[in-house]
Amino acid sequence: MKFDSIMEAAAGTHMQVPEGWGQGRATFGGLVAAILIRHMQVRLGEGAAPLRSFSLSFVAPMVPGPTDLEAVVLRSGKSVTQVQVSARQDGQVVATMLASLGRSRASKLAVAAMPAPRWQSPEQCTTVPFVEGLTPGFLRYFDLFYAGGKMPFSRSQSPDFEGYMRFKEPSHYQDAGTLACLVDTWPPSVIPMLDRPAPMSTLTWTMEYLVDPSELPPVKHWQYDVITDAFADGYGQNRSRIWDDTGRPVAFSRQSIVVFA
Repeated sequence: MKFDSIMEAAAGTHMQVPEGWGQGRATFGGLVAAILIRHMQVRLGEGAAPLRSFSLSFVAPMVPGPTDLEAVVLRSGKSVTQVQVSARQDGQVVATMLASLGRSRASKLAVAAMPAPRWQSPEQCTTVPFVEGLTPGFLRYFDLFYAGGKMPFSRSQSPDFEGYMRFKEPSHYQDAGTLACLVDTWPPSVIPMLDRPAPMSTLTWTMEYLVDPSELPPVKHWQYDVITDAFADGYGQNRSRIWDDTGRPVAFSRQSIVVFA
């Protein structure tokens, strides 16, 4: 099932999560985020403030099958709206998101985020191949290009990497949900330190938007880098930066991860 068709289905309160977007036994977390954001956007309707940040907890694996979606406005103020979005399967919550939307306001304060670093072009980078049965199933829908750092499972002495990302088949959407989906295509920052595949997942995920992606011109390749803050006892924290293809800072992402290795 194509990404745009999934986004159309996420507009309703009931949908069928499709096969083919898996990451182990669970549905790929980026798609989970995109589904919740899309459902929220439709529930709020046109004229809603742009999404400024979300915090997503993966309560249980979302599996292919019937899924119920719900968006509840916790508070709608003059400038900021707070929303809780949840997905349930068999009556149990599998994912819940707290989202903050905020309208622009006049301010005398301005601190610019760092522009994108200069890397080799995507055409010069190493492409991550999709290998049936070896790489996660969802990777068939994306193109990832490594621009720096070590490749996964290369037994590197250090973590972290950077690169470019895009949908293999361009989406009709370019918004907060599609960008979240792209960001989560990258594996945990410590994956270069492993010497073989191992189970891994995200516990919690926070993403903050500097600009509304839907207000940008169409982006062909998004830039991404990731830095590990710490990792111990099977748990770690990493943070990422995302830029458009003009070098404009667009979003920050932070995840708490678990690796069973």
